[in-house]
Amino acid sequence: MIRFSNRNPLSGVAALFAVALVTLFASCTEVDDNLGESIVPPNQKFEVGFSSLVEGIDSYLTYTDSISTGSLDYAYFGKMTDELYGGVTRSSALVQFAYALHSDTIHYENRESMPDSMVLVAGMKTVGGDTLKEQTFDVYRLRKLLDREKAYYSGTDYKEFLDSEPMFTFTYKGKPNGATEFDTLSLRVHNKLLAEEFMNELWNIDTALYSNDTLFVKQFNGLCITPSGTSPEDAAIYGLNLQWDKSEGPRTYLLLYGHDYEAGGDPALVEDEILRGFVISNTTQYVPLRAVTAVEHDYSATTFGASINVNIPANEPLTNPVEEGYIEGFMGVTTTFEFDDNFVESLRALRPEGRDIFINQATMYVNLGEKEYTFYDYAPARIGTYASYQTITAVPDYNYYYEENYDTELLYGGYLNRTFGRYEMNLAIYLQKLLSDTEGEVTRRITLGMGAYEYMDYAIVKLSGEEDGEKKTPIVKFDITYTLIGK
Repeated sequence: MIRFSNRNPLSGVAALFAVALVTLFASCTEVDDNLGESIVPPNQKFEVGFSSLVEGIDSYLTYTDSISTGSLDYAYFGKMTDELYGGVTRSSALVQFAYALHSDTIHYENRESMPDSMVLVAGMKTVGGDTLKEQTFDVYRLRKLLDREKAYYSGTDYKEFLDSEPMFTFTYKGKPNGATEFDTLSLRVHNKLLAEEFMNELWNIDTALYSNDTLFVKQFNGLCITPSGTSPEDAAIYGLNLQWDKSEGPRTYLLLYGHDYEAGGDPALVEDEILRGFVISNTTQYVPLRAVTAVEHDYSATTFGASINVNIPANEPLTNPVEEGYIEGFMGVTTTFEFDDNFVESLRALRPEGRDIFINQATMYVNLGEKEYTFYDYAPARIGTYASYQTITAVPDYNYYYEENYDTELLYGGYLNRTFGRYEMNLAIYLQKLLSDTEGEVTRRITLGMGAYEYMDYAIVKLSGEEDGEKKTPIVKFDITYTLIGK
């Protein structure tokens, strides 16, 4: 008898094929990474690495009084005290002025005229401090001309330009009207002889000087506005608008009021009131004018004042390393980091012999000393990193000119991270140059200060490591991501 089976005669072949297929796929999961390596050029082999550097960074407090203040848009005057740490700042404004207008355009043969009073109408802003404290300001005549070709700095000795006594004084408190309206500052006579001499000289000038600003400035060198000795130290600092462009806010004018009367008659019998105006600016339609802000910082009442390195040249050593740094606006104290041989050697050790290195990112973390929102509100929103704060020369990563003029955002960063209580900035270009430098051409000092366009603003921040047992962690740390090239 013949037996019939329901099995497929090809099923065995199919099973065998399936086993072979599974084996084939299983073997494909083991990749030979070396396949083709021999044909990749050495300069096209890459390896990514990461490292943190914290050792070999010394911190110092630094201060310079040689920052240029001769080409600012505002001139600053007043006194204020840093309410967090106790530093006192005093500022004085030296300004020039030129003829702007006069109302007595018709000349009457049978009249004489005389000046009566002076008023300063100003476009103003507040820098910082307590605006509720009233200050008295002295107004001096300058007896020495500000040189149009000379550079002037924050540490300029303004007193060498002043007359023997102030001509006028005025008082001020409160917040200025800002970019919308003038603030009117009535000048009270302090020294009658000097005030009358000045007003009469202005009143009776040769009208030819109306159209010659150069000759005008040579005759009337300018004014100085400075806080008087009786002003409280914990008041405020104000800025006087010097910009010619009205779109930037109200211009600042010195107004001289007077009147005319019948010739030979009683001067008290007024015929017409007369106004003559003089613009206080950093330029006019014809010639540039000069304005200089002189700044004095007094840190004697602070805990850190004795540790500050003052006006130390780049080629001289810094002293008094600190565990706490400070950055103050309005050209105040700064924090400088200096990288020693250990740091540079650790940086160079990232590159094995025979390989090139490209630093992709080098984030510098700088910790705040007080991590509370109250202190964050006093701190600058962004800080700059400089090879020289004196000349506002930034490290290459912080190309503020490019950022401002090409409306772009740098990879540098520099902003305050309120979540972690620290500043974060990318210094990849600087560290790449430092790593590659074999001739000592790249500075090992960098200074943290206010942003390049904010250094006349006021802010203050304390920088410090965190408590770690009996000692503090460093103020600063670098996290570096890099690529090794070649093999």
